Amino acid sequence: MAVLIRRCLLLGSLLTVALLAEAADWLLPLSGRQQYAVQINARGAELTGICIIKTDSVGESRGAIVNEFGIHAMDFTLSADRRKVKLQNVMPQMDRWYIRRIVRGDLKALFNETRGTGCEVRGRRQVTVEEDGTVVLTNTKYKLRYSFKQIDDTER
Repeated sequence: MAVLIRRCLLLGSLLTVALLAEAADWLLPLSGRQQYAVQINARGAELTGICIIKTDSVGESRGAIVNEFGIHAMDFTLSADRRKVKLQNVMPQMDRWYIRRIVRGDLKALFNETRGTGCEVRGRRQVTVEEDGTVVLTNTKYKLRYSFKQIDDTER
């Protein structure tokens, strides 16, 4: 009886590891240091710049979105399992509780996306991948559009 229980536990553990390995095929892979060209459109307003994300050895990621003039739009942290996003140092124009809540949810949906097939997440967020590799999240409820395109790191 004990042998059967051990075999079932071993099989369950192997299946869990296999599922986690399959689920980790993210649209925006985060390992080491990543750089993305960012464009955020919101009802006539536009923010363009870069997003730099650094992932530590534990798997937790820290990122910053900076506009073209070097002004911080926001900093954020992303947990290792990508389920929690915290916004920090948000620019004064966006530092409202309701705006932070929407942006936090959008970033969480964007970094959790694995398919990029255009299917909607919770009925108001749609993630697609354009032909040039740009990952686009559209929040249809609030008319927000985030686009992330990886910057080639060959200039170093």
